[in-house]
Amino acid sequence: MRRLVISLVVLLALLVAADFGAAAVFEHEVSQRAKQQFGLADDPSVKVGGFSFLAQVAAGEYDSVTVDAKGVPVQDVLRDVDVHADLRGITAPLSEVVSGSLKQIPVREVEGQVRIKAADVNRALQANQSNSAIASITNLTIEPAAKSLVATAPADGSETDLDSVETADTEGATAGVRLCGTVEIAGQSTELCVFSVISLEQGSIAIDAKRLELRSAAGTTRLPSAIEGVILEVFSRSLPTGELPFDVTPTAVTVQSGVLTVKGKASNVVLGQG
Repeated sequence: MRRLVISLVVLLALLVAADFGAAAVFEHEVSQRAKQQFGLADDPSVKVGGFSFLAQVAAGEYDSVTVDAKGVPVQDVLRDVDVHADLRGITAPLSEVVSGSLKQIPVREVEGQVRIKAADVNRALQANQSNSAIASITNLTIEPAAKSLVATAPADGSETDLDSVETADTEGATAGVRLCGTVEIAGQSTELCVFSVISLEQGSIAIDAKRLELRSAAGTTRLPSAIEGVILEVFSRSLPTGELPFDVTPTAVTVQSGVLTVKGKASNVVLGQG
């Protein structure tokens, strides 16, 4: 009985090792194809989902694979964009997985995302700006805001009832966002919050700044309309996103804490094609 138990344990260990080894080979092959298709300098991270990789190999189809590329530069504006893709229903012959000769990988469905972080948004806003207040913005934050809140402009500049509520809009072609940062005004540290609507454009996210608020120890301040207009114009700009992975067509923009995201889906994609 002891020998049987030991044999079973050894066999199980060998199966686990083989499963991890085969998965590593497959992940490397997918990473190389994704690197080529993304046009990346470094290999993206690839992770195979599912309980047993070898069982998926035997079936010839893989339930879920995620691909992540971090720190991707976009044009000369953004330096730290994250590219993420969820691949579902991947078909790959066993012989090509074992030999490492995968060239083209059919995928039933792809969901791709491009994520822009607050630091890159801040850098883009400050680029080529002569306005000293904008150039001194630090600690920029990104938070979701309902579009109804963005459009609300209190007459006296005071805080609205919804200002403290972070409510993301339903996923779609537009979304509300609150961009806040710290600036020095008249020697006093002041929080500047710009409420905007973001929308999809060809290869970019368009920011349409609607209103702003200044908050300091002295309370909430309303700027003269001329100065407010200048600041809103600075914040109203387009951020290039580059292309979504695997030629996915952008269909939605979303706002999460610290991140602006462009999303899209595609069906019947061939990884490594072209």
